[in-house]
Amino acid sequence: MKRFKNILVYAEADQHETAVRRAVTVASENNADVTLMEVIKPIPHAVGYVTHAAEPEELQRLIVEDHRKRLLEIATEYLNTGVPIDVFVTVGDSACEMVRQVVNDKHDLVIKAADGLSLSGRWFGSISRSLLRMCPCPVWILKPEVHGDFDQVVAAIDIDTGEPKHLALNRKILELAFAIAERDNADLHVVSAWDLWMEKSLRKRAGDAEVDSTLSGYEKRLRTVLNELVSKQEAKPKSVQIHFIRGNPSKIIEAVSQKVEADLVVMGTVCRTGAASFLIGNTAESLLEHVTCSVLALKPEGFVSPITFDDSDANTSKETLPIV
Repeated sequence: MKRFKNILVYAEADQHETAVRRAVTVASENNADVTLMEVIKPIPHAVGYVTHAAEPEELQRLIVEDHRKRLLEIATEYLNTGVPIDVFVTVGDSACEMVRQVVNDKHDLVIKAADGLSLSGRWFGSISRSLLRMCPCPVWILKPEVHGDFDQVVAAIDIDTGEPKHLALNRKILELAFAIAERDNADLHVVSAWDLWMEKSLRKRAGDAEVDSTLSGYEKRLRTVLNELVSKQEAKPKSVQIHFIRGNPSKIIEAVSQKVEADLVVMGTVCRTGAASFLIGNTAESLLEHVTCSVLALKPEGFVSPITFDDSDANTSKETLPIV
């Protein structure tokens, strides 16, 4: 998996261990740099009315400095790995500030621990979901209790498309999934759903015989494309199984993931066409409602974040930890 050079880790106080460990491992294998980042919520100005110890701005600065020291302590635990580690603390909205950092420092991978199972039954909270929508680089959301290697990896691809950028995305998904499965000696499951658009209407107009013939030919063509994509992968996982199933993509990916007890799903997150192409796609949105494993999400080449940023920010603290 020699493709990442500048990794950003969201090192929140209570769930940083899994994300930092995986980031350092990937960085070591890729000769990459790592930045540990934390985002602090702004202190309300009303705090100034209840304390005279310091002005809100000074309190904010002290809190940022305290969290920076915590990140430096985490970084020192990995000095013997030889991985260059920066620490960066800023103030604002967590997802927006992380995307700002990705854009400004050209990070090529974001790693974050999942928020944990909420009362609504979701693993992916607002920060994770916002990152999946807005972040231009791959986002790896790790299930908090994942401490070792993955055993069952699912690669979800959409071959029912003729768009070049999404065909290229399929290749990126497979390359990463194969590489991760090979590294962890995991079983890899390649999942692809397909269907015939407007089948009922076509049957009314063309008749069952012609539609059945079209379906058969279409399925064979897609299966050939899928087999060719898989056969071109160089990495060698423990095993490779192909799940080529007709039906709703999110339901099929979810069903296969549950059946094989997946530890990781590698998938794309952007709609194929339309005005909402910069938002998370329907398949990914639906899948994230139910999936309870780690997710590595990629976007098509040329994706531009829907939000823009100003580089100026006074409430930040960044430091590079010297590697000895």
